[in-house]
This record gives sequence, structure tokens and C-alpha cells, in this order.
Amino acid sequence: MWAALVLTGIFLLLSSRSVFAADEAYPMLYDRKPEGEDPVLALTEPVETYVVETGDSLWRIAQRLWGDGERYPELAAANQDVLSDPNLIYPGMRLTFSRTGYIVRSEAKYGGFRTGEYSLDSPYGWTLGMMESGESGANCLLSGDDGAVACLIQDRLKETAEAVADWQQCTEQIAAYAEEQYPGQVSELRFERYHMEGQQDASGEVYLYSYTWHVSPQYPGLTCKICVGLKLTEHIQAEFVGYAMDYDIHGCVRYMTASFEEHFDEGDADSFTVNGYNMGIWPEAEWEQKGMYDSFSFIDAYFADLLEELEPEETKSGQTPARRTIERATRPARGRS
Repeated sequence: MWAALVLTGIFLLLSSRSVFAADEAYPMLYDRKPEGEDPVLALTEPVETYVVETGDSLWRIAQRLWGDGERYPELAAANQDVLSDPNLIYPGMRLTFSRTGYIVRSEAKYGGFRTGEYSLDSPYGWTLGMMESGESGANCLLSGDDGAVACLIQDRLKETAEAVADWQQCTEQIAAYAEEQYPGQVSELRFERYHMEGQQDASGEVYLYSYTWHVSPQYPGLTCKICVGLKLTEHIQAEFVGYAMDYDIHGCVRYMTASFEEHFDEGDADSFTVNGYNMGIWPEAEWEQKGMYDSFSFIDAYFADLLEELEPEETKSGQTPARRTIERATRPARGRS
């Protein structure tokens, strides 16, 4: 079914201090909607509340929230109902804030990945294939020289919508699960949520979490960057598990997830489904987030399978198992039969 069989594991022996890519692959711009020929995705953050503390000013609050005090007029504009004078705020005052970020769809002109029921953008030059390593794998993998993203696209599940309905609780449960099941292997865990409204087929809800994966206690510097995206449209849920070394996999997965579009035909409403593509990522593990794929089990099994094939001693060429893991992970493998 797939045009290519690819095993792509991208990771690097780094220092024990994790470093995210300096260059953003698909930056989120907040100041204003970009102009140009390429279409633009608009992602709006949930409305949050800030309680004013002693010594605060709008400038200081903007600096604390967004790292840019010069954006204080945005706070003032969003709270005109409670601010008669932007220079007069007092402790205990509750200010609400939200931002809309814009991502330029710079890859849209290349076509991306399309079926009759949905489409999404992907980095130019990336190819579609599958991967397998021991007991782990994915039968829909978009990959290139920089990284890889395993895709799991299926009919929207009621359980998934229920799991993310209370996003704060969901994030706390995911963090607790990672700490309990994979102690010492997950760091820099962070979460995001965006609403995409009025964007035609691209409208929906976007959820993201990203982290650094520490492959093995035996090799404390061997790490990989992971980002997981989930988009819920009216009839479809699309999940993406991306991994890379020094490439901005977070920006890549955020862009791919946001660009996902559902192409629903009212005339085929009774028969509309995407489950016929039989996408899968394995192994599958049960966890508290019903309907969502457990990325930790996939990443853990993938690297464990690779390390299991290595001898504990250095090879005749002087390469350590960690270095051999890097080379093994970037070589093609035989796909599933």
C-alpha cells in the first residue's frame, strides 16, 4: 500500500543539557497577520486570567506573560470593561488575556499529503513510507533528512473529545503518567491548546505536548526531541508523533497538525469514514487518556528495540553502542510483512 519502506529515527549524542533548535521551522507570529501570497493559519489560545499583584503594571504583566512589555496595549484593549485608566490597576484585579498566533502555510503550494477525505501540509521533500523496529512501528510515516512524523488518522472518537474537554486535567494526568511510568526519561514536558475558528476545512481544536526523551540511563546524553499533535475536526481526529534531533520538530508538528483539513461531503454523510486507511502506530498501551494514542509507549519501545540489538562492548571499529544506535536508526529496515 505504501510507496516506500523507511526506518527513520533521528537522534544525537548530545550533552546532558537538552537544547532545542535555535531556528524555528514554522514560526508562530503574534504581532500581526502576515501578508503575502501564501495562505495563513490562525491559532487562538484559550482565554486565561491573571490576578494583579502588588507592584504590577500592565508593562510588567505583559513582560511576564509574553516576554515583551511593549505589548501592554494588548492587555489594555482586552480589558476595557474593567480598566477605566490603563495606568490605574490594583492588587486583586482580574485581567483576562488571549493571543492569536499566525503560521504561514509555506508548504501548501507543494500539495502535501492528500486523500479525498482530508489533507495536510508536510515539509517539502519529505516522503511517505512506514517504519518498524522490533515490536514498534508505524504504517504511515512522513519523513525527511531532518526528522519523522508518525501519523494516526481515524474517525473522531467520543472518548477523545471527553479526554481533552478538561485540558488542564488532561495535562496533569499526562505529566503524572510520564513521571510514574518513565521516571528520569521525560523532561521539558510542555502543553499547548489552540482554537481554529472560521477557517473553512481547517477549523477545529488543536492540542499539543512536547518533551525531551532520555533514551537510556546507560547513556545519559542520548536524547531525542518529541512533539505530539492532535487535531479534532467535526468528524475526524488526526494524531501526529514527531521525533528529531536538532530540527525544530515542535514547530513542524504544530504546523502539520494545524494545517490538517477535513473534506466532508454532505452528500456522503452516511458513508463518510477515514478508518478504511487502517493507519496504526504500535505498540498500543492503555492509559487514562481514552481515545488518545500513548506516544511514550511508542518512543520507549522504539529505542529499546534498537538498543537491544547492540552489544554492550565497543565494536572493533571503536564505536560505542550509543553511536551504533545512531547509525542503526538512520538505515532503512524491512517493513512489516
